[in-house]
Amino acid sequence: MKKYRVSKKEIKATNNTVLKVPYCELQNLLAYSEPFAYSAGVYGWACDYYDIGGAVISTGYAPIGETVPYNLLDRYERAAEEVRAERLTYEERRDRLNTLITALCKEVTK
Repeated sequence: MKKYRVSKKEIKATNNTVLKVPYCELQNLLAYSEPFAYSAGVYGWACDYYDIGGAVISTGYAPIGETVPYNLLDRYERAAEEVRAERLTYEERRDRLNTLITALCKEVTK
């Protein structure tokens, strides 16, 4: 899948829910997801954007959006770590991680 360069302004204007996650805070949870776009600035890459069922997760050095509380990030990242450690097929692992990502977005946006 090709990743498109977009401005942060475009992402804010075209999406109702943008969640801000610091760099590498969800590396296990997003391991089987592909970003659809990225933003870059004067100093290079700033963040990637992941479309998660109507919400957008922005993660990188300079992400945008509503800050996700650290305790939620930590809880879901630990659960994702456990899923990745289990003996599952690629599809089962991907599906379980997608379920966790969706649950995280729902919990943050309620």
